[in-house]
Amino acid sequence: MRTSKLSVSHIKRIFICLFIFGWAPLLQAKEHVCEKTITISAANDWPPYSYKENGVFKGLDIEIIELLLQDVNICWNYVAFPSSSRAFSEFQKDHVDLIFAASYTSNRRGFAEFSVAYRTEIMQLFSHISQPPLQKSPKGRFPLALNNAIVAINRGSVYGPAFSHFQAQCTDCVIELSESIDRFELIKHKRVNFAVEDLLSGAYLIKNNTQLSHSVRATHITVHSNPVHYMLRPGMFSEKKLREFNLAIINNKCRIETLTNQYKAQLTTKEIFE
Repeated sequence: MRTSKLSVSHIKRIFICLFIFGWAPLLQAKEHVCEKTITISAANDWPPYSYKENGVFKGLDIEIIELLLQDVNICWNYVAFPSSSRAFSEFQKDHVDLIFAASYTSNRRGFAEFSVAYRTEIMQLFSHISQPPLQKSPKGRFPLALNNAIVAINRGSVYGPAFSHFQAQCTDCVIELSESIDRFELIKHKRVNFAVEDLLSGAYLIKNNTQLSHSVRATHITVHSNPVHYMLRPGMFSEKKLREFNLAIINNKCRIETLTNQYKAQLTTKEIFE
């Protein structure tokens, strides 16, 4: 009789265990169901911030946004466009929910919401290796060497009031090209004197292109340093969710800085500077 009772007891335990372990994965999965899925404009070829490798998006901005969205239980899909201007166009058609690395402007605020800033963008002046070192000028002014120089920039980027003043004084001194590699190629062949480029993306190009590494250098002139934000499609987040997202940025500040500093340490070595 005792054996029979033990058998029944064992059966009950087995049944309970099967029930618990059978439901546990389902319950766990339910806890991790995303509240919603958003569409993010990413870049196929903008290292080290966003690039595609073996069909997977990688880079600093990819790591940061995925860290933040996991914190607020949001899933995502990536879509890539041929240019930033096209991405902004699709954003205004509600085909894109989020654009990263966006500078705040009053014009953009007219059709987008902005998160709090999540990192700082440094726009640096690059030159040919044969260019004599530039002397730093008082804040808000550019070196005299830029007078009547030809400078290549990215169409649609924000370069700050000092550069806007320089461009207004000499409209023929500035040419716009969408691709970083094209701007650096012009420097290499001495068809322009300078290019303004994000410091990390410019450093990446120099370190990973043998020809550029022998012809292009970063000067010590920072054209513009400003905080960048996430541009968010109006209405995509409720007020509560937007607060959660901004709080995730604030709470992960140290992790974001650590990630950014890791990329800086790898790329901004002394050989890329004049």
